[in-house]
Amino acid sequence: MRTIRRRWNDERGSVLLLSLFIMAFLLVAGGLLLRLSSAETDIAYNTVWSEGSFYAAEAAISVGVNQLGPNLTANWTPTPATTALDAYYSYTPQVTFEGTTAQPGYSIGSGTGYNPGGYVFYTYTANGTGNGPRSAARQIQARAIYGPMAQ
Repeated sequence: MRTIRRRWNDERGSVLLLSLFIMAFLLVAGGLLLRLSSAETDIAYNTVWSEGSFYAAEAAISVGVNQLGPNLTANWTPTPATTALDAYYSYTPQVTFEGTTAQPGYSIGSGTGYNPGGYVFYTYTANGTGNGPRSAARQIQARAIYGPMAQ
């Protein structure tokens, strides 16, 4: 009986056991912090790629709007149809003709006078799609009114 009681009162090896528990806890905590850091990096990359895709879609809208005119009265895809901005991003513009709106007597500027025939405005819808890495994609739609054009 004395030998059993003596073993429980003997503290040899307890420091080794305690240090192993502390090392295991630090290993788990380090792994969790490393995973958290990796997740933050992934979030940052996804944000950059999404923002780049948005700017590519905005470039597509600019290409479409810059090519508007009174002779474009059908659905068309501006040139270039698809353009790679660099190795990672590309955009695709598309413009749809919506119709015309006439406004009689609209004055272009001060002192130009009244036009009894009126003026016409051409309405277009421009769609821009931007694509980036890891299937990051954004789409923007804008409405553009071209005019006034004398009738």
